Amino acid sequence: MDGRRSAKALILVVVASALAACGTTIQLPEAPGATPFKAATVPITQTGDAPATVDKDSVTYTSDNAGSLVIHLTLTSNASTAQTIAVQATLFDPTGLIVGNASGGQIMVAPGATTAVQLNGQTPHGTITSATFEVTAVAAS
Repeated sequence: MDGRRSAKALILVVVASALAACGTTIQLPEAPGATPFKAATVPITQTGDAPATVDKDSVTYTSDNAGSLVIHLTLTSNASTAQTIAVQATLFDPTGLIVGNASGGQIMVAPGATTAVQLNGQTPHGTITSATFEVTAVAAS
């Protein structure tokens, strides 16, 4: 009989422990503060020989689930024929040092068309405070 009582007591202790753990909140320490991803406003300069214009108000900077940089923008073709457009972004910190790069493009952009472009790059190594977008084009065939 003592063996049965011991087994029942052991089961009771295990069940009581399991029930006591339900609803327990574990406080995890917060990650240390990181530098801001980008400044509140990021001035943009466009360079390159493409007959296209980046809509500066359309540019957004985010990171994906892997922490990589994703830039979305729209541009308008000013060409007379369809173009393949490549965009290379160079990102700068407040001191003018390069903190990141991203690239992307769009094929068969029709004359006068406005199109969305996504650029991808590695996580910036500092706060983005300004950017240069080099826009180049090749006639689409």
